[in-house]
Parts: sequence; structure tokens; C-alpha cells
Amino acid sequence: MNRFNNKTNDNKHRSVTSEEAFGKWEKAESFYRDRDNRTALQIENLAFYVARPIEIWLDPISIDSAAVQEIGLLICNLTVRWARRVVVRLSASASLAKNLRRDGFESLADRISSEMRAADPFGDFSVLDYTVTNQVAAPNALRLFIGSWADVSVVEPVISKDDYFIDASGWSVFGKRGAGFGQYVQVETSVPATALAASLAAADLFKRAVGHARAEWMPDNFVWNIWEQRFSDTEFAVSAARTQSNNEFPVSRDLDVGRTLLAGVGAIGSALVYLMDFMNLSGEELVFLDRDQVETSNLNRSPLFNVLHALENWEKTRIAVNYLSRHQIKLSERRGTWQEHAAHIAREPFDQWISLTNEDGAWASVPYLLPPVVLHGTTTSGWGFGAGRHIPRCEDCTLCRMPRPEIKFRALCAQGEIPNGEADAPTVATASLPFLSAASAALLLAEIIKLNISLNYVHLAESISVAGNEVAVDLRFGLFAVTPLKRVHNESCRGCRASASEKWLEFGGRSRYRFLSETSEKKRSELKAA
Repeated sequence: MNRFNNKTNDNKHRSVTSEEAFGKWEKAESFYRDRDNRTALQIENLAFYVARPIEIWLDPISIDSAAVQEIGLLICNLTVRWARRVVVRLSASASLAKNLRRDGFESLADRISSEMRAADPFGDFSVLDYTVTNQVAAPNALRLFIGSWADVSVVEPVISKDDYFIDASGWSVFGKRGAGFGQYVQVETSVPATALAASLAAADLFKRAVGHARAEWMPDNFVWNIWEQRFSDTEFAVSAARTQSNNEFPVSRDLDVGRTLLAGVGAIGSALVYLMDFMNLSGEELVFLDRDQVETSNLNRSPLFNVLHALENWEKTRIAVNYLSRHQIKLSERRGTWQEHAAHIAREPFDQWISLTNEDGAWASVPYLLPPVVLHGTTTSGWGFGAGRHIPRCEDCTLCRMPRPEIKFRALCAQGEIPNGEADAPTVATASLPFLSAASAALLLAEIIKLNISLNYVHLAESISVAGNEVAVDLRFGLFAVTPLKRVHNESCRGCRASASEKWLEFGGRSRYRFLSETSEKKRSELKAA
């Protein structure tokens, strides 16, 4: 039985001890029953996929790069939210990239190990050096390789036709089946690209584990540029994109959030907090709004929440504040519902609202509060995820995009149907899919960064404001296409008309992004200068 790594920095980041975990859950089955309750309600026997052995390999040539380490951390974190047998292979001497050193951890292996055990104290998890040869590979292990893998000599057994490779460079994510990418391309990589790469790779592992048909796995070749939302699944496009210059789309690992509201610290919001910590955060204030405390069932959806939070019923806002406390920015909590705080929030000079809560159809009422730029992320109950942006006066509002439902409805998100292989007759069942929330958060973070870049790169402000402001993806049958949409201001919508009023200037119009709301280039320049 694996036990927690008790290495700790201070009490607010401490690890959970084995004794604490066993005090609440006398047996592993008790923990999994609580964590996977929503899945277990649909599946009679989870062993058919959760016990599949998983191997995650990090490229020895590029293991010191922040991109490979970020992908590795997130993949391992997401995978142990459902898998119970995971082996990670890497160079044991690898030090954490500077931006990933937190809670006293300086070794990549130590941080990966700690995060896996903090998510699941009962799993069979190990982190091994490539040189360890006494580890007998499971014959049916599902393998994932992170990085370029120009040299696969350390891999044993040899690469198979089902093994999957994932990498990221600049603003692009690359996937390939059955072989590495070849030469290592040393290019600065955006955090949204590394996060999306990890999410899609975790999805491929899950698909193979649950028995999806090969045609429904991730594509054998693909490249996805998330700045332009440009996608291709040809081997030629993958090779060409890996050698292209990334100078056209600037990559920055510094993020000035200004004054930002994050409304909703659930599955997507908590994943966003986890990803934002990969960056160097600055700004005036980051405010978190949520009413909930962490429950054990939340542990199968979020890379941020751990067993300690579930044991002590931590408030989600408190977890977010503590996790980002190492950054030079003011962090605040607002506990309660959106409806309780909305009127007061509307009077505050936020630069952007990240709206992830739709309780009581809240998104339909947002435009009437005359908000600044609004960003949102979503997952569906059917393998879908996406993100959207709403620049007042030139793009649609949240009422256009998500009208108030006629009946009260709160969907169970980040879920999807999987084959129920242990049933007497083949059926399908609903399971939690943690990689959907992380993928949505990655797309959301990309939009946040683009807005921030528009302040410093004048020539990109125009392209950002006229580019697509919605992207939605469905992974149920693999990844066939990415189709961005541009939704514009709608004069027939009451919400859009509200933002067009002069009153908007007293509210959302105080945002530093107000220049993006002007259709006149001259007016945009004047507002930006102001």
C-alpha cells in the first residue's frame, strides 16, 4: 500500500497522512465508493477500466523543459483521478522548472508523486527512473509518451502501434500514434498549449482503457493551434507545424490579470487556478466567488482538489486563495451564490469576469449588469468542452449564447457515456471525465492571455477583437475537427442592447479592455491611450 509523501512547506499546503485517510475510509473501497459515486451509480463493476495498468513516459532529452514538465504533471494528476495503477517513467535527477517549484518541492519526481497520492491515497502509483529494470511491465499496459522522443532507446518493451505521443510548441499541440516526433524543437510554449496537450492525452488513455473502438481514439496525427483555433489531422501538417516559426503569436509566461473576478471555483474554475499557477501572476486583485465546500466526489474532476480538502471540508474559494498565495497579487474571497453578490460586483471596476456559474440561469442575467469583458468555459454531459468570450458592443452576450432555461436545470458536467464492459450484455454507462474540465480551462486561459497580450501588442488587438470568440469540441468519437465561431453583437437581443447604452461606460466601460468594444479603430486607439 502506497503512503503519502509527508514532505511539507507549511500547514496550508501540508500533505494528508495515511492515518488521516484510513481514519475516514477504513478500506480503499470506501474511498472509491465516495469519490466515484456518480460513476458507480451507472456502472455495476468499475474494475473493467480503472484497474488497467497505465505507463506515462517523459522524454529524457526534453525533460528539463517547462512544457514537458507541465504536461507530465497535469497528465499524471488527471489520470489518477480514475486509474488505480499508474507507473511514471522519467529521469529521477530531473529538477523542477523554476515556475513549477512550490510547497518545498524541487524534484519533478517528488512533485508528481505527491500530487498523485494527494488525489488518491489508496492507488498503486510509482515514479521510476528509466534505469530501473526490475519493474516488470504489465503485458496490457496502456502507454503515453510526453515530448519529442527522438531517442527511444530507454523504452522497454519497444514502441507499439497503439502507444500515443503528445507534445506542445508555441501555441500548438501535437499528437501522434506509434512513433515519436523526431528532433526536439526548443521553442517557448504557452501554458494553454501544454494544458490542452495533457488533457487530450489523458482522454486518449481513458478511451483506450474503457474500450472505445480504435477509430474513436485521439487522431493518429494532429496539430491544433489554439491561438487561431486551426486544426489538421494530417502527418504532413504535423511535420510542417513543428518546424515553423512561432514569432507571429507571442508567447508569454507572465500574466497581469489586472482586476479579475473568477465566479465559480468548481471543476473548470479549480482547473484554471491550477494552470494559472504555472505562470508568473501579477495584477491588482483576483477575486474568487463560490458557495461550496469540497466533497469527496469532487476529487474525480479537479486537478486542484485533494484528499485533505475533502477530509476537512475546505471552502473552494479558500483553496484557490491558498494555492495562488505565492504570487504577487491580492487574492480575495466572496462566499455565496452569484445572485447574492451580483449587484455589488457590478459596481466594482473589474477588467474581466470569468463566469463559470450558471445557477438559476445566471448567465442570462449577466448582460443586464453591464459587465466588462466576460469569459466562460463549459463542459457537457456528453464528452464536450469549450470556451467563449463576450466583448460588449461588438460580440454577443451570454444571454444570446445561453438563454435562460424554461425549467430549472443543473446539468451534471464533465461526464460522458462509456462502454459498460462487465455487464452481462454490452451496455453504455455514464462516467466522470476529469480531462474535459482541464481542457475547457486551457481554452479559457488562452483567451485570458490573448486579452492581456492585446494591451502590449497593438498590431494584434485588431485580430483578437475580430477573431472567433467561441470554440466547442466533442471528444466522444475522437477529435475530428475544431470549428471556431464568431458571434457578433445582436441588436435584437435585449442583453446586447443593454451594453450598447451609454450607462455601460459607468460600469463595464471602466475596464482596461474597453477599447476592444469600439468598432472604430480611431476610437479604440484613443481609449487605449487613455
